Amino acid sequence: MELDSLRNFYWKRWIKKRNCKLAGGVLSLSKRTELILEEGVALGHVDIDSPHLMIGAHTYIRSESHLSLVSSIGRFCSMGTGVVIGQEKHTHPTTWLSSHPFQYTASALTYHARTDMATIGHDVWIGSNAMILEGVTVGTGAVIATRAVVVEDVPPYAIVAGVPAKVVRFRHPPEMIERLLASRWWEMDVNHLKTLALNDPAVCMTQLELKRPATAQYRKISVTRRGCREGCPPGSE
Repeated sequence: MELDSLRNFYWKRWIKKRNCKLAGGVLSLSKRTELILEEGVALGHVDIDSPHLMIGAHTYIRSESHLSLVSSIGRFCSMGTGVVIGQEKHTHPTTWLSSHPFQYTASALTYHARTDMATIGHDVWIGSNAMILEGVTVGTGAVIATRAVVVEDVPPYAIVAGVPAKVVRFRHPPEMIERLLASRWWEMDVNHLKTLALNDPAVCMTQLELKRPATAQYRKISVTRRGCREGCPPGSE
């Protein structure tokens, strides 16, 4: 146990030196998980069960969150405390005699739950204690209200709330949403973005359409329970 703690401390420092944060260290990951982080990602004490998960630059997730059946989280996402992404929904049979596991543990029967991965776009804001079920796609720019339960796909730049979550309104008019998505601003250098009229999307989009800056180059690191390395394996992106 002491050796595990020392290894975890070492890898936490290693990750920090590469401009990322993983508060729980490699022990936050399940034994099967491979986590790919771009620079600027900051994760609190988060449990990660996903087999393969990529998280984009500048995204942060507060503590007590759980990442299960989710394959990707985009750049510039903001997530509160206690968020659950990729909540499983097929873990027990519902058409058998019972939903209890006694039917397929230590017996001739087997049950294989279907799994569908959730995906989260860029610039998504998820409030505290929200839950997103497996297989759901949350579009870029969406806002998920506190304690919402998201059971179906969320359109780009939609604000959703409730149980189950429904669209309350959109952050911008349709024409502006089209311009924002077409700009792919999240691919640009953050220092250049800070020079734009960020509080006026119409002016900001005009600035980007007149002169598009160079694409940002973010380093990646690969994190597993066994340790970390720079870059990521081919086909992991």
